[in-house]
Amino acid sequence: MSDIFISVRGRLLLNVEAMNMTESVGNYVKHRRVPVLIHQKDGFATYFVPAISGESIAHGFQKVIADEAVNKGIPVCRLCKNGIFLKSTSQKVLEDSFSTNSKSISNIEEFIVKNCTVEDIGGFLYAEQANVKRTSNFYVGYMIPVRETLEHVVIDPQLHSRYALGTGFVTSENKQEERGQMIYYVEVSSALYTFSLDIDTKYIGKLTFEFENVGKSVVSDSERINRIDVLLDSLKLFLLEHGFGAKKTRFLPTAEWDSIVIGISDNTWTACSPFTENYVDNSIKKKSKINYNTELFIGRKTENNIDDAIISAVENAKQRIRGK
Repeated sequence: MSDIFISVRGRLLLNVEAMNMTESVGNYVKHRRVPVLIHQKDGFATYFVPAISGESIAHGFQKVIADEAVNKGIPVCRLCKNGIFLKSTSQKVLEDSFSTNSKSISNIEEFIVKNCTVEDIGGFLYAEQANVKRTSNFYVGYMIPVRETLEHVVIDPQLHSRYALGTGFVTSENKQEERGQMIYYVEVSSALYTFSLDIDTKYIGKLTFEFENVGKSVVSDSERINRIDVLLDSLKLFLLEHGFGAKKTRFLPTAEWDSIVIGISDNTWTACSPFTENYVDNSIKKKSKINYNTELFIGRKTENNIDDAIISAVENAKQRIRGK
């Protein structure tokens, strides 16, 4: 089998989204904001703009991976299976995740990698006396508005209310304080967001923590292929269905890809930043100069081929993993 590096860059239009909120101040729920620095003719300018964190994206991706692995009979620990990604942070969590006594485990990383595909792919930090760290095999960045829209992006608080009039739930000792209505505000935003995700299959199913064992496989080649297939199928579903973000039950955004570039390579090769509008051409130019058997799959809304690009990229990756 062969290992590959996958690089995904894109632009995703999200209208009326509340996908990554931060603290609540009283009855006011705030959208995540980040500072973005840009170069202008007369110097630099900083904008505070809505954003969706890498943690939020990674959570959604790992939930898709967990579900795909369970459906295909690939091992997943009890907590990850339920979308709780504590990921072996302590002895108690490890024992609860795998229903085992940690004292019987001779090699923490080997045990976890063998028995949980999500922690194999997404990494973990066992923070007991003998710390064991496994770095994630995929990398995600914050989603931020693209360069040409920074001056136009707004965050707007939407007023909502809940009523309990006509029920016994609004009585109080002080009749003047009786209220049958609860008012609250949720900040929403609309923006053309950047999207960045990279995957390296090199260490899936292999050890990485102890220097003398780096690269040692702890599962069979067929099991590694099965796990990478799970990862690739999860990537396809994740991109096609926008499988990330919170508050979707009442703030499901209207979402559509504007464009996407997916690079499949034999070695580390990343597509160019989608922050600027010429990122597709920049990625093509980069490939002409730096190429590790790199193939690009490009989708544009104007060409109505984004779904085709995603599906073709995943199928190409599956063939290359098998050395075809």
